[in-house]
Amino acid sequence: MLDEYEKAREFLESAVTVARREWENIRKSLELCGDAGEFDKDEFMIGSIDEDVIIRQSLLQPTKSVSVYSTTFYPIYFVRNLMRMDGKMPEKGYKTVEALYTYVELVDKAAKRLGLKGTFSMSFASGYAYCRTGWLSEKANPEARDLFFNMFFPRDLFCRGRSDYDWEFHWSSVQERLKKIFDRFTAWQGDEGMFRKEVRRKSKVIPMMV
Repeated sequence: MLDEYEKAREFLESAVTVARREWENIRKSLELCGDAGEFDKDEFMIGSIDEDVIIRQSLLQPTKSVSVYSTTFYPIYFVRNLMRMDGKMPEKGYKTVEALYTYVELVDKAAKRLGLKGTFSMSFASGYAYCRTGWLSEKANPEARDLFFNMFFPRDLFCRGRSDYDWEFHWSSVQERLKKIFDRFTAWQGDEGMFRKEVRRKSKVIPMMV
């Protein structure tokens, strides 16, 4: 049991390392929007499941899950996505479905720290993850997500008619676009009328599926 416990701890520590690295990338990209602060693993309930035992990194104590549908069953998916994303990074970079789910979770937390709430933070996260990975998430408002995409990839400026997902977090062009998008989401959050007027589907965006 001790060996299995130590393996679980090592697995979790590796996942935390990956999560912290990607959080800092996101934090850097959003620095014009404010400071999202340090990564806090407790916010994500990072854990691993061995049969019916959940080991939480923050507590380092095993606890029983009464049902696979309970909320305590959720953390394993985030951890697996972190590790699978990292394993595929040398070959595919961020263009994986695991990166999509990882970025939805991380950016949602970062956006909340910067002032967005509920559907707005999740839509912002879904848009960011879409632009980072080329994969679509159906979470939150799809129209707001697609507007994020179109603002990030203006056809006449950034990508000259195509979507180049291999951008860098520190690029000033990326930071400036994210600031403009964040300000728009903040305005929508504060003005329901503006949100209803501006957030409507004008065209269907076709993602790059990789």
